[in-house]
Amino acid sequence: MAQVTGDAVKELERLRREHVKLDAKLTALESQRWLSASEEAEVKRLKRMKLARKDRMRQLGLQT
Repeated sequence: MAQVTGDAVKELERLRREHVKLDAKLTALESQRWLSASEEAEVKRLKRMKLARKDRMRQLGLQT
C-alpha cells in the first residue's frame, strides 16, 4: 500500500470541505417549494460540481 502524501491529504480535505459546502447550497435550493429556471440550472450545476469532487476524492483514495 502506497503512503498518502501530504499534498494528497490536503487536497482530500479541501475537496471534502467543498463537497459539504455544495451539499449545503443544494439543500437550501431544493428546500424551496418552487424553483425558477435559473435556480433549476444552478441545482444541476451544483450537482455536477459535487459529483466531480466526489470522483476526485475517490481517485485520490485509490492512489493511497
